[in-house]
Amino acid sequence: MSTRSGIAFFDLDHTLVNGDSDSSFIDFMDVRGLLPDGVQEAKAPINAAYMAGEPWQVPYRALLREIYRDRSVAETMALAAEHAVSHVMPMLFRGARALLEEARERRGHLVLLTTTNQVVTTPLLELLGLDGLLSTQMEVQGSRFTGEVVGEFCTGPGKEIALRAYCEQRGVDPADCAMYGDGRSDMDALAAVGEPVAVHPNHGLAKKAAELGWPVLDLAV
Repeated sequence: MSTRSGIAFFDLDHTLVNGDSDSSFIDFMDVRGLLPDGVQEAKAPINAAYMAGEPWQVPYRALLREIYRDRSVAETMALAAEHAVSHVMPMLFRGARALLEEARERRGHLVLLTTTNQVVTTPLLELLGLDGLLSTQMEVQGSRFTGEVVGEFCTGPGKEIALRAYCEQRGVDPADCAMYGDGRSDMDALAAVGEPVAVHPNHGLAKKAAELGWPVLDLAV
């Protein structure tokens, strides 16, 4: 008889993959001449602010608007599927597959919980063998993206809200769940579950993990 219970939630960038899948997709589109002028120049300070824990949401909304506004959903998702295979999967940490397999044995239900939007991350569900996705959502009207973010970004407290709502919908206690993350944006979600795990944590999360006795993993070895 199976003893699997609860849900395992995983951050993506710098947790399962050694890099930033969102930034990579922007580069991927830029090489193909699909982005307006100025997108690359705007990306770097936003990424720096995000990693430093400084305000980034307002300029990032504007950047996403430039990238996705009036873009075909079908064509963009096809590009994202190609990018997932050619760029994201090669960034997968050496130990990521084993971690996912172990979580499957213990929990049975695996969810990607990430700030990166659904365009970039949806193709990864099948590639990684995951069951659900909680992410920032780009708005769709008809067959095209509007360029607007639906609601708030799935980050920080937003990750915890998404995690708790997902658990409630499935009648699962967060105390019976695990969360794997690397940084500040994961702290609220990590604190919400019974099994928080810091994966190559940045300085802020490493300090909190040490204070609270959270286990730390290195998937690069």
